[in-house]
Amino acid sequence: MIRFAEQRDLPAIYSLWETCFPDEGGFNGYFFSHLYEPQHTLLLMQENTLCAMLQMLPYTLSVNGELREITYIYGVCTHPSHRRRGYAAELLERSFALDKEKNRAASILIPAEKWLFEFYRPFGYAETFYLSRRSLTRTAGEFELPRRLSDAHIPQINALYEASCPPLHITRSREEWSRQIAMFDALGVGVYGWFDGAALTAYAFCWEDTAQEAIGLTANRERGLLNALSRETLTVTAPGSETALGVAKWHDRSCADNGYINLMLN
Repeated sequence: MIRFAEQRDLPAIYSLWETCFPDEGGFNGYFFSHLYEPQHTLLLMQENTLCAMLQMLPYTLSVNGELREITYIYGVCTHPSHRRRGYAAELLERSFALDKEKNRAASILIPAEKWLFEFYRPFGYAETFYLSRRSLTRTAGEFELPRRLSDAHIPQINALYEASCPPLHITRSREEWSRQIAMFDALGVGVYGWFDGAALTAYAFCWEDTAQEAIGLTANRERGLLNALSRETLTVTAPGSETALGVAKWHDRSCADNGYINLMLN
C-alpha cells in the first residue's frame, strides 16, 4: 500500500531515514525538527511495515517568467531488507500520478551520486539543471571582508539571486530564504554578504568547507571570504553550465533550456 504519512508513522520514518542516510553534522535531527512535514512524505507499506519512502516537496519554477508548480523528489530510500523489489519505482510512478492530478508541471530531483543519473533516466528524467564549481585557495593580496546576513536582507538577497539566474530556475519565497538562513546559521558557518553602500552586491551561503551558493564574488571578495572563515581553501558553487546537478521529468510540455536549482537540502 502506498499512502502519505501520518503523525503516528514518525518513529518508523525517522528510523528508516537514519538507516539510509547516516547523520552528518546534526542534519537529520534538524530536518525532522524544522523541515519535515508528513503530508509531503509518501510511504510504501507492507503489512504495517515501512519498506520505502520519498519526500514530495512543493516548489515553483520560473520558466521564462512563467511560474509553474513542480514537485521536488527528495530522500528516496528503501530499507536494506526490502531492496531489489521495485519499491522505489512504485513510489516514483505514484508521485507522477499525483503530480498530474494536481496539474504540476514537472518532477525534479538531485541525484546524490553520479551513477544515479542513469538510474533515474528510464523514468523520464533528463539532465536539466547545472552549476559551476571551483576551488579557491587563499593568496596574498587585497581583500574585501563580508558581513553576516540575516532575514532583514532577504529582499536584497532575492533580487540579486533573480538577476543572476538563467530563465529556468527555482524561485524562493521569503519563508524559504528564511529557512535557508536559519539552517546555514545552525548547521553551517552562516550567510555572508558584500555591500556597495547600502546595496547588496554579492552573497555566499557557507558550510564549513563549501560556499554552496555564491553570487557576485570577485577575487577580492573571495580572499575576504577565506579570511572571514579562517580557511586556506574553499569550494564554491554558483549558477553556471559546467556541471549537471539536477534532472527533470516534464509532465506537460518539456523545457529544453538549461536551468539552475540549489539550496534544496542537497
